[in-house]
Amino acid sequence: MKQSFIWKNLFPLLTFIFLAGHAAAQNNAPITGTVRNEKAEPMPNVSVTATREGSSFRTATQTGANGSFRLELPAAGQYRIIFSHVGFAEKTETINFTGQAVSLDVTMEPGLGSVAEEVVVVGYGRAARRDVTGAVKSIKSSDFNRGIINSPEELLQGKVSGVSVVSASGEPGAVQNITVRGPGGIRTGSTPLFVVDGIALDNATAGGATNPLSFINPQDIESIDVLKDASATAIYGSRGANGVVLVTTKRGRVGFSNMAYTFTGGRSSLARALPVFGADAYRSEVVKLGGTLQDFGASTDWQEEITRKAFTQNHNLSLSGGANKFSYYGSFGMQLQEGILKGNDMKRYTGRLNLTQKLLDDRLTIDANLSAANTVNLRPDIGGLIGGAISNNPTLPARDAEGNPYRFENGINPLTLLAVEKDMTTINRVLGNLSGSLTITKGLVYRLNFGVDNSTADRDVQSLPNQVPLRLGRLVNLTNQNRNYLVENYLTYSGATGDHRYTLLGGHSYQKFTLRGRGWSINNFPISGIEPIYNPGIGQELTLANNRPTGYAIINELQSFFSRL
Repeated sequence: MKQSFIWKNLFPLLTFIFLAGHAAAQNNAPITGTVRNEKAEPMPNVSVTATREGSSFRTATQTGANGSFRLELPAAGQYRIIFSHVGFAEKTETINFTGQAVSLDVTMEPGLGSVAEEVVVVGYGRAARRDVTGAVKSIKSSDFNRGIINSPEELLQGKVSGVSVVSASGEPGAVQNITVRGPGGIRTGSTPLFVVDGIALDNATAGGATNPLSFINPQDIESIDVLKDASATAIYGSRGANGVVLVTTKRGRVGFSNMAYTFTGGRSSLARALPVFGADAYRSEVVKLGGTLQDFGASTDWQEEITRKAFTQNHNLSLSGGANKFSYYGSFGMQLQEGILKGNDMKRYTGRLNLTQKLLDDRLTIDANLSAANTVNLRPDIGGLIGGAISNNPTLPARDAEGNPYRFENGINPLTLLAVEKDMTTINRVLGNLSGSLTITKGLVYRLNFGVDNSTADRDVQSLPNQVPLRLGRLVNLTNQNRNYLVENYLTYSGATGDHRYTLLGGHSYQKFTLRGRGWSINNFPISGIEPIYNPGIGQELTLANNRPTGYAIINELQSFFSRL
């Protein structure tokens, strides 16, 4: 009796749940179709976006290799289906969705619509390529140089006319010298202004003989825009006298989820050794010139002893995607690079997180960008190493019977230099900015950008004590701190009158740079198993005559008002 009562009461409820679920399943009937070009060929990678009239609903997908797509809609209503692809005019289909399956076959035509139109990044904004009058060159990620890329500047090498990229040396992490339209002035130098995601860098190296842009993972870069002439760079004032390089990093796309892993590796070796006498030729030439031959009976190629076949590897993992009005891009990169000189290595670890959130019916957009990098650069005494390799007697043995570096009084074995000399720089850098744009009225947009660039570098130059030849040992420590704060506020108004379009920009920028450095040294270390770099306190000489501390501090503030029409 009790069971019958329960069943009679539960049956209507279960029936309701079943019918509701069935109705929901009907409302979730998909919209499918195929997108083709003007030649009736299937088009992959077409962005398909659905928005519902009178609501903030938005969903997106992408066509597959055969041009097909599938969209799930939550409920009946009127929807706009937008198809877009680079190089083709945007196409919109309006449907009255009743919950039944819908099939759409769409043909896209080439055109100069909003998607096909090339957009370049200019100072404090973007513009259509045909509206830019200055000398601006935009390089997208698809046009970058391929292969082993160790620094962002190498992506541009040979791609932009008037832009020269030359490495100061072949060692890992070496400074890349980049000039735009020739060298600059005596006071301004030749380095252009670098702007990363809206933050103008101070172009000061964080410390050591390293590239100031090495904190950027080349795999994270979406595009690089180069402003070359005075009209294009004028909005940056005198800082843009040597050109401006605008770096834009990658962002996620709404409706797409992607995980990618890339690996590149390569080997490098000494391409052409310096022409010096071998052991037999050395013996012959010394006698011919009437010199006194010191023949130690060996035949040593000193350049071969200090060089190696070096291996470089780059690992990159990225995650990107988005849902509704939120998108994200995250990445982790690891670069392990060996130099062709023994004892020369660089390790770089980078991380990035870019977030975008749209609010208030897309009137408010908030972007957050954060990147962090740790770089460890290890260098030998390069000058002494190469100098010893090309000047040492080739009849000297490189190693003794026990395999240790051979000791001789007149000079120093380059292998001994490798053992006792070390130059290690560790750089930690964090770059982040929070920006927002609010559409006040049609065509009028207010933008705020707040950014921080913080880097610290610790450099240790160590010389271990040695008996033959006699070295007392020395440790030098150099510490650098760079701070860069930026606050920008500006308004942009875009309008049109007849066949004419115009954009008016006006704003204020405040930027503060703080550079600080300190240095100290200690002499005379005992020969032990402890390196001075790990315990400076075992040093025995600390005087103002030989170990005077050094330091500096520079504070620059820049306030600017800018406008453009």
